[in-house]
Amino acid sequence: MIQVVRARHALVSGRLVHDFAFAADGGRIVRAGDGDSIVTQYPDAPRMDYGEERLLAPGAINGHSHCYQILLRGWADDWGFERWRSDALYRIIPQLTPDELYWVALSAFVEMLGNGITTVVEFFYLNGGGTQHLERLVEAAVDCGIRLVVARAWMDADFAPPAFREEIAQARRDTLALAEDLRGLGIMVCPAPHSLHAASAEMTRAAVDLARELGVPAHMHVAEARYEVEQVRGRTGLTPIAYLDSLGVLGSDFVAVHGIWQTEEEKELMAERGAALIHNPVTNQYLGDGIADIVGLRRRGVRVGLGTDCNLRPCIYDEMRAASFLQKIATLDGATLSAHDAWMMGTREGAHAIGIEAGDFTEGCYADWCVVDRTHPSFHPWSHPVNQMVYVSDPGIVVETFVGGRKVSDRRRAQRYGNERIAAEVRRVAERLRLPMDPAGPGT
Repeated sequence: MIQVVRARHALVSGRLVHDFAFAADGGRIVRAGDGDSIVTQYPDAPRMDYGEERLLAPGAINGHSHCYQILLRGWADDWGFERWRSDALYRIIPQLTPDELYWVALSAFVEMLGNGITTVVEFFYLNGGGTQHLERLVEAAVDCGIRLVVARAWMDADFAPPAFREEIAQARRDTLALAEDLRGLGIMVCPAPHSLHAASAEMTRAAVDLARELGVPAHMHVAEARYEVEQVRGRTGLTPIAYLDSLGVLGSDFVAVHGIWQTEEEKELMAERGAALIHNPVTNQYLGDGIADIVGLRRRGVRVGLGTDCNLRPCIYDEMRAASFLQKIATLDGATLSAHDAWMMGTREGAHAIGIEAGDFTEGCYADWCVVDRTHPSFHPWSHPVNQMVYVSDPGIVVETFVGGRKVSDRRRAQRYGNERIAAEVRRVAERLRLPMDPAGPGT
């Protein structure tokens, strides 16, 4: 059934538009434009109207997430990457039962929805023991209503925990079955060779070959830390992006995650091959990874989106702000990577990077949006709202979130479950794993 949504103020392709409306049918936008015109075209359609106190914004696109890493917040802080990975990530996450993972994922997804994220690419590791964990994660996404893309990790390195590790044949079989099972739910499944240090060359090729067979992008962590460049160069004589190209996997269906440590030649190669990048600036700062040359990549035409990665706070507005500020300091130029650029990376350009039509109010896009409170103390009506959202906004500025035309979050409730219950269930998980409940934990 067609529904009409009309707003006094809306952000369309990063521009502020007044008296805007769109018509949605089957969860997608079929018409968009002037409010009077759209209402006239669909006089009998049910209508939602947003007045002076509200701003309509497209749903944010979270291009890279590990939802279970919310368990590491607040106690595994201030560690270098290798210690964080071995003493926190690899120690805690493999212990999660499928039921525990459900509540942890639900908590992360509900938090994302509350921050205006409507689509998340979940890069998921817990595949070595079968499909039960991933099935429960999908259930959490369906229950809360977030739009899910599964980047199903492939890992075969000896150092990886058994809960993450598998043979190529098993990874292919389970990924194919998952893609078939989730097709009816509209959930894209993308093979995701973990990285050049955790997935062999044979596994990387097999994963990308399957992605091409399925017609979906492949996702992979690439050049996140400086040590990876040194390892790959020592083993192959090539830098990471150049080595991926030598394997035949770098193309328009390849999504690199991070891509911090690249040569100028590698940036040109990414652009020539049409590869995309997901930038995770908050996590990059948190783990001390480095600053990616986002300005240089975008100037070359590389598609760039944003992700929350370790989910220190799963909010794309935070990532927009961090992306802009980091580029300004890296280039010593306050005009570099504007608020508008950062906004587009977190919305429409991020959607294009992961291969979906979303993140904007244009025909053919998913009808995903959030409602911003223009009376919120952090919202200043004399400032352009894109600059507001990127540079100033606080949590709580989003009052409602819709996915496919259906309300899935508001300030007063979480869809289906109360926030108190979710918090209690996740706390029980943390207590079973004996995670420190105060900052004076193993980080001291």
